[in-house]
Amino acid sequence: MASDPLPFSRVVTVRFDEGDPRGILFYGRVQELAHRVFEEFVVAELVARWEDWYLADDFIVPIRHAEATFHRPMRPGHAYEAQLSVTKVGESSFEVRVRFVEVETLDPLVCAETRVSHVFADPRRFQKIPIPSAFRSRLEAHLSRE
Repeated sequence: MASDPLPFSRVVTVRFDEGDPRGILFYGRVQELAHRVFEEFVVAELVARWEDWYLADDFIVPIRHAEATFHRPMRPGHAYEAQLSVTKVGESSFEVRVRFVEVETLDPLVCAETRVSHVFADPRRFQKIPIPSAFRSRLEAHLSRE
């Protein structure tokens, strides 16, 4: 049985201005952190340039669903490993999971997890389209069984 590919990984640090008055990452900011990692993934793994994805003429890839689950507080000044995996690839959509793992402990702990579903669509009609084959194969190369 083949093993899952290693997740796309980046270290992120929670900044001072991203915390709430109690010194915990404000809940809405976890999606911002996850999206920054997703943008890096897109350029590193899917396209040559940022514009090739976000300003493409023949497709757009809006978000269809986004959620976050929190397991432990994420605090300003602390570094976390953001591990991005593709968890689903459908006909026109795909799902990405980003886990934020505390790296400053002996036993790494998942602090938060986001899941975002993206759908390929025609930019003129705003109707879904099949995932282009070049992107499908690149997304499937990162597909995790969970």
